[in-house]
Amino acid sequence: MAPPEGSVTLTLGAVPLTLLAERAACWEDVLFVADVHLDKATFFQRQGFPVPQGSDQDDLLRLDALLTRHGARELVVLGDFFHRPPEPGSTLDRALHRWLGAQREQGRTIRVLHGNHDRPRASWAPTYAIAWEAGPWRCGPLACVHDPEEAANLPSTQPWLAGHLHPGYRLNGRGKERLYGPVFWRRGNQLILPAFGSLTGTLPIAPRGGDELFLVYGGGVYPVPSPRSA
Repeated sequence: MAPPEGSVTLTLGAVPLTLLAERAACWEDVLFVADVHLDKATFFQRQGFPVPQGSDQDDLLRLDALLTRHGARELVVLGDFFHRPPEPGSTLDRALHRWLGAQREQGRTIRVLHGNHDRPRASWAPTYAIAWEAGPWRCGPLACVHDPEEAANLPSTQPWLAGHLHPGYRLNGRGKERLYGPVFWRRGNQLILPAFGSLTGTLPIAPRGGDELFLVYGGGVYPVPSPRSA
């Protein structure tokens, strides 16, 4: 199958990965995302911020569309699938049970690495049809973690994926032109994915010389000119 229009394919170690404009990566029939942060809207609302409802359902629909479009049989979330525990019987709780049931009917596996916001050992966690994993977790030739620090003891030749950092980058053009957005951040055999969640922002990163950045913008993924050493 040809890579989708607007995507970028790179080789991490010896593993071909396709970087998608939807802030996801695909390898064979596995789809990778990071930092969905479900139920973040409720968290903000309780802090007094006027955040609209609906982002969680939108994110689940986006995931479903991605899985279907790419024929993926497995979704690997690189941590922080949840921002806070869903309340039993809440709109999100009901929607998530329906969504997970539909994925199971399609023969798909939903796998989530332990993130700092997730609580896989909490009483509510077993009620969801999710396979919880502790990083580093192996997906074929790839290692998967949430926080890049979890990969500190991996061999330098081991390709790995991470989330947690919500990487963003600012491009400064001639004059006063500025462009800022989420990026995929590659350094050698490691790749950090941008955050997937609709309400999950970005944090500016300081890449080193030799790093590769791929900006998500306007429905496409674009290589960024090699940054100077930070």
